[in-house]
Amino acid sequence: MVNLQKKEYDEIKKQRENILDELKLLRENEAVKRYLSLIDQNKDLHNKQLELYQGIKQEEYKSCEHILVYSKIDYDRYEGRTYKSCGCIKCGLDNSVLNYEWKYLPFERQIMYTHLMDNCFAGMIKGVETEVACDLDLAQAIFSKIKEVHPDIDDTTAIKYFEIALDDIRNIKVSDERKVGRAKRLSLKPEFKRWSYDDVCND
Repeated sequence: MVNLQKKEYDEIKKQRENILDELKLLRENEAVKRYLSLIDQNKDLHNKQLELYQGIKQEEYKSCEHILVYSKIDYDRYEGRTYKSCGCIKCGLDNSVLNYEWKYLPFERQIMYTHLMDNCFAGMIKGVETEVACDLDLAQAIFSKIKEVHPDIDDTTAIKYFEIALDDIRNIKVSDERKVGRAKRLSLKPEFKRWSYDDVCND
């Protein structure tokens, strides 16, 4: 048994030595050198792009005059308390990210988490509260369409239009097929299904 393992070990060692020799030769090839150089440049530029994007988003969150909806509502039966998370329908800042560990969040939401921890007392976002409970993607999509049609609209009027549009969406019953079309028109994913108040409530 030991002899078989030793033989297999020696064979693998020889194969690796051959591969390393071949890699050494390839590194001397001008095309390969150029390829490796471009890989390094791309990595550096990617990291710089992420750093700049983070700065852009942080500035966007700081300068935004937030319009808030309740993006998530949790009811704790044990404590008898309701916990509401708020999200901005203009910039997308959403303090529900604080319910998760930073390291498990996608990059975009890590930026939100960091901004909230560094700039918002107890993670609270200051802004105009609409008292509306709504999926944040849906709320942003509606607001974006309003701004597209009325680019100079003031926030107060935009909020009224938003509430009317959301009421229409929730109260006018349509087939699942038409909901897919509605999602597409709002630039949401076709499989989007979080249309109602209940979709953000967890009790």
